[in-house]
Formats: sequence, C-alpha cells, structure tokens
Amino acid sequence: MYKRNLLFTCLAIAAACFFTFTAQSQRVDSLLSNLETRFPQEKIHVQFDKAFYNAGETVWFKAYITADNLPGPLSKNLYADLLDDKGTILQRKMMPIILAGAASNFDLPDTIRSTRLYLRAYTSWMLNFDSSLLFVRPIQIIAAKSAAKKTPVPTTYELDFFPEGGDLVERIASRVAFKATDNQGIPIAVKGDIVNGSGKKMGAFSSLHEGMGFVELTPMPGEKYKATWKDKKGVLHETDLPAAKKEGAVLSTSLFDNKLLYTIKRPDSAKAENTSFYVIGQMQQRLVYSARINMSKKTEITAPIETDSLPTGVLQVTIFNADYLPIAERIVFINHDNYYFITDVHVTEKNLAKRGRNGIQLDVGDVLLSNLSISITDAGINPVSSHEESIYSQLLLTTDLQGYVYNPAYYFSSTNDSVKTHLDLVMMTNGWRRFKWTEVLAEKWPVLKNVPENFLSVNGKILGLNKALLYQKDVTGIMKMKNGSTNFFTMKVDEKGEFKEPDLYFFDTAKLYYQLNNDKDKTLTTSSTFSFQSNFIKTPQQPLSFLSSLPSLHKADSSLLVKSSTMAALQRSQVESNRVKTLTTVEVRAKQKSLKQQMDEEYTSGFFSGGDGYTFTTEGDPFARSATSVLQYLQGKVAGLQISTSGEGGATWRGSPTSFFINEVTSNTGALASINMNDVAMIKVFRPPFFGGVGGGAGGAIAVYTKKGGGDNSQIKGLPYTNILGYSPIKEFFSPDYEKSPDPEVADYRTTLYWNPFVFFDKNSRRIVIPFYNSDNCKKMRVTIEGINEQGQLTREEKIIE
Repeated sequence: MYKRNLLFTCLAIAAACFFTFTAQSQRVDSLLSNLETRFPQEKIHVQFDKAFYNAGETVWFKAYITADNLPGPLSKNLYADLLDDKGTILQRKMMPIILAGAASNFDLPDTIRSTRLYLRAYTSWMLNFDSSLLFVRPIQIIAAKSAAKKTPVPTTYELDFFPEGGDLVERIASRVAFKATDNQGIPIAVKGDIVNGSGKKMGAFSSLHEGMGFVELTPMPGEKYKATWKDKKGVLHETDLPAAKKEGAVLSTSLFDNKLLYTIKRPDSAKAENTSFYVIGQMQQRLVYSARINMSKKTEITAPIETDSLPTGVLQVTIFNADYLPIAERIVFINHDNYYFITDVHVTEKNLAKRGRNGIQLDVGDVLLSNLSISITDAGINPVSSHEESIYSQLLLTTDLQGYVYNPAYYFSSTNDSVKTHLDLVMMTNGWRRFKWTEVLAEKWPVLKNVPENFLSVNGKILGLNKALLYQKDVTGIMKMKNGSTNFFTMKVDEKGEFKEPDLYFFDTAKLYYQLNNDKDKTLTTSSTFSFQSNFIKTPQQPLSFLSSLPSLHKADSSLLVKSSTMAALQRSQVESNRVKTLTTVEVRAKQKSLKQQMDEEYTSGFFSGGDGYTFTTEGDPFARSATSVLQYLQGKVAGLQISTSGEGGATWRGSPTSFFINEVTSNTGALASINMNDVAMIKVFRPPFFGGVGGGAGGAIAVYTKKGGGDNSQIKGLPYTNILGYSPIKEFFSPDYEKSPDPEVADYRTTLYWNPFVFFDKNSRRIVIPFYNSDNCKKMRVTIEGINEQGQLTREEKIIE
C-alpha cells in the first residue's frame, strides 16, 4: 500500500510539473504573440547619392521603410533630421511614404566647418521604442582649408570574447568567439594564446576574417583564463575571458541543408530547474519554433529546426530553464537566397568625353510593382569602398544586431561557404537588439505615445462656445495652396469642440481659411477662438551619447578628398561667376516656354510636377467649354483610360480604378462631377503606376486644377485663416541636356551626374532607358541602384562605366 501511494504521489507531482511547464510555455507563446501584434517594428535603410560631401553641396537621399521585413510600413510619414556633432538639428524634412519609399535632400551651407554631420530618419511609430533603433548615419564632410585641425586621437586596440550561447559552464566544452578592433571600429588581424591562472597554455587562436574567429575551451572549476596577444604595433596585451559558471547550459548551433541543428549541454550534476528546458525560436518577434527538452537523464542533446519554411533573416534561439529564466541564446542568419530580385543594367550609349551623352537601360524581369532609386556619380571621387552598407545588409542584418558590423555588404556578396562561415562569426560576436526577454517576461511593454500617421491631417479645437452652440456644427475649410490651387472640405465638430480633416496631401505651406457653418454674419466664428495644429510630431530628444556611440567614419584616400574639394571649390566659383555675369550682362537669352510648361510650373508641386502622362489646358479649347463634366471632356482623349459617365461616372486603367485629385488633394467622382468646366484651368492624366497621393497606383490618376483668381478669393474674403505646414518641398535634381543647351561658357564640375529617387516598374512597364550627360572632368562613372518590390524582395546593382 505504501509503495502504491508513493507511486500515485510521484505521478501527481510529475503531472503538476508537466501542466505547470505547459502553462508557462503557453504564456511565453502568448507574450511573443502580443509583442508581434501590438508592437511591430519598422526598419529604415537610406541610399545616399555618394559617400563624401563638401560645404555648399546637396545631400540627396532615398529612404526605404519596411515592417517585419515587408514593404507595408505602418506609417505614411517619414522624418529626417540633419544633426551636427552636438546633436543640434540643422534642418528637418517631412516626406510621404509611397510604396515603402520616401526621398528628399539637405542643402549643406557654404559656411559649414564640421567634418561630420548625421542623418537621423524615423517614423512617429518608431519613437515609441528604444531611441537606439532609429536610423542614424554619419555623413562625412570634407573639411575646408580654413577648418581648424583637430588633435588626432591615439589609436588603441581591444579584443572581446563571446562564449557561444552566452556563458561558459564548468567542465563543458564551448566555442568562444572573439573580435579584435581598434578604437575606430576597424578590425585588425590578431593571434595569441589562451592561458590559465598559472600561465599554462591551453590553446592558440588566430582571426579568420575581419578580426573575428573562435577558440575551443573546456573551463575547469576554479580556473580563470586570459588571452595573451600582440596588437599591430607589437605591444603585448592580456585580456581576461568571461568567468565560467557552475550551473547553466551551453548552446551551440550548426546549419546543415534546410536544418538548423542546436545542441544543449549541461553539467553532470545540475539543479532540477536546469534539467528541463524550453526552446523558443523567433524571427521579427514572430514565434517560428518551440520545443520542450527533458534532460533529466541526459547531459547532451541535439535537435533540428526545419528552416525551409522560414523567411530570410536573423533567427533568435533562446533556452529557458524550468523556472522560465533565459539561460542561453544564439542568433543565426537564415539565408534562402530568395530575398532579392534582379535588375539588369545595360549600357546603351557610352561617351566618357567632356559632356558626352550616355545611356543606361534598366530591366526588371518580374511583373511585381517595384520602387527603385538610381545614383550615377564620378567613380574617381565616389569609388566603391569596403565599409559600405547596402539595402540587403541594412534591412536584413544590421538593424537587428547590437554592435557595429564592419563591411556588412560583404556578407551578401556571395553564397560561398566561406562567406557563410564569416557571417556566422558576426552572429556569434553580436547580440539581438529588438527586445529583452527579461522585460517581455515581466510584461514591461513599451508605452505607445504615438500612433502610425496616415499622411497629413489638420486638427483643430474651438474655444469659447458651449455645447449648445457647438451642437451639429461644422467647420467649413478652404485650403489655398502656395501654387494658388484651392480645396474645399467640411469638418464635423464634436461635443468637445474638436474637429479634424485627415488624409491631406500637399507640399510646402497652405493657408486654411475657416468659418462655422450657418454663421452668415460670422458672429460665432469671430466670437470664438480656433486653435490648429498639424499631425507632424515634435523632434525626438535623444541623449548626446548616442552620437559618440556611433562608429567613426573611415578615412578616404587623401587624393580622393583633394579632388572632391577641388571640384567643389570650382563649382562654387562657377556659381559666383554666373551670378556676376547675370548682374552685368545686357543680353538676356531665354527659351520660350509653352503654355503647358507655364501652367505646370504655376499650378503643380511635388509628385504632380512634370510626370509621365498627358496635360490638357482649357484655355482656347472649344471642347472644354462645351463639355458637361471633366470625365466627359476626357473621353477618348487618353489611350487605355476607360471612362464611364453614367451616374457620377468613373474611370479605370488596365482594369484598376483611377485615382482622382482636385488641386492635388484626394477626391472622388462625386466631387469631380460637380466641377464646372468653366472653372477648370488644367487637367493632368498620369499613366499607371502613379504614387503622387493617397490611393494612387495601378490605375493611374486624374488631377484637376481649378482656375485661380477672383472667383476663389471672393469666397474667402474676410475669413480668418491660419498657415498649415505640408510636406517639405521637393527639390528637382538638375540634369543638363547638352544637345538642347550646350552652354560652353559654363563649366560643369558635377560629381553626381544623375539622381532619380523614384523609378517605378510593373507588369506593363518593365524597361526604362535613362539618358544622361558627363561632366567636364569625369573619366569613370559609378552606377548604384537599390529598390524594393511589393512582396518585400530587395535589389541592389552596381556597375562601373569606364
């Protein structure tokens, strides 16, 4: 009877432990699911036109934004700050995010003396999380001759050790990775010995790649170990290895075909909580693997994780003990070589002579919607360097890692086994940065102060009126853009006196005239106080230490810097010379602009300026005067555009609905049908895809511009107004056409020959030919292309024309 009761007792204890373990594992799964659904992470990569800049030059950049490695970011607005070395914001840009991309520029002052500035890019959603996750990149400024020389910082060297899985455990063989660098973050080759406390040699080590390598070690109880090594100058150093623990587990991994094999080892004698383990594998905060491991009778076990269904990226494997404390962790890069799409680059015309005409052809074989950017620069001033980041390495690798990765683009240059081995050294010498398990288990969630923004909005509040006077009130808004176009809308007022107009889309600034409805004599409007604000967030406050923690910029070849600064000085002198000539010359020569060009300059802005499509001006057009609506007027005028005039009407292109805009503000067929053709100044029809506004895309777009003048002003005369800030104005990259305007008297010292941040492809547009002209001095050209498609695949192509 006693034995039987004892058996029941043991079974009950085992069952209780099992159910406790199961409940705990379900809790971990639930916590991770909460992290994924409530706190998704956005990432940013920025392509610059070149690596070095001079005072007075323009920094052109294109940002790519993803969420969970997919091209559908939560946010629709991107912010970029230009900072000095004290963290002071010199300039700020606000941009719309279109198909995971946003672009702008910073004009550097002529008077700048700093040799290092910073570009910080972020969304409002990213400000809810650790500020170290914001994109921050140093920008090297070539010092002017008058800049004061700084005392060079003495070069020092350091060697760090990283036990695989996190800790050394007594009597268990482990791999210990290491990384040797100087104080600028540059890796150095290193070799040395591992010795114990009595000085006995326990093994030797030597770096395999970029100062990284590993050494095998079985730590013994009570022993301490250190590495003896020499730096580049031959100076002897000693570095202590991490102390070994008596309790714990050692985790090691190896990739084999479509499997990741992980091995857990524990000491022969271990506490009960360290004999049962729970293994979690996560990618982008998404649970991809879980297992319960019982090692009560084993000291070593190996298990597989099938990886063929996992996405490309960083996999974090964490081992929890029975008390659900994380005791070992390893990150591994899973690479299925399916993260990219191919962009073929062909030179269709090559002429490296002074101002020679050149041409390149881009082909995207895929039928998916793709968003690319292209930079063509003087390769003699902007050569390929060994420390550049690429769209692959930034979005798939370095944004998820703690610590600095030297030459990250290298790890995506080949699928050779040697590159994979070198990448695994990066995994062993860096940690996961997105979240900490201790905080997740304690349910310390980020405080969400900002929600993802959906383009622009105007938020307002009425003060001085009671609820009775506010009942069923609307605010009529008339927004007049800087280019003269006007947009009308009505905003509902709630019981608190608050109102809002969402989904706006305009550049620069606009005047918003306002009045309460049914307020003929403006009695209520003038007796109350209106407050307005845009949805743009305030600049984030980051500690100055975040700048000093960034890696130092790598020094470029001195001859390159001299050449670049010389070109910049010549360009500045040319600008000054042109200014003087303009003031003193008598003869003024100007090319006559067509009516359409004049109207485009007067009425359009941002993505609506220029563009691929058709422009119709109503002045002198008898069909415009006789048409009953905009859609009727356009019928039969644009090949491929299908227009229906029944009911309110509608339009499609290639089977997709066409987007409508009135004065560059998103509209609908009802508003379009209400416009009298006598009030229309210009109509622009954009071929698909069009990304100039909310909902734009596969069906192209129709943008209607109403006439400026007394008609509009009569409606706003006497109304109060406020200025509303829109997106930062878009500066157009100047690309000369020397066939039409040779202008031999003006020297051409450009170092960026061509820049286009928005090159779109889809199933009907899979090839584009780009013509451009050489400068007066370039002998070799560098073409750099990056991009993303609608499935999140990335592209990067480099080509040298010489």
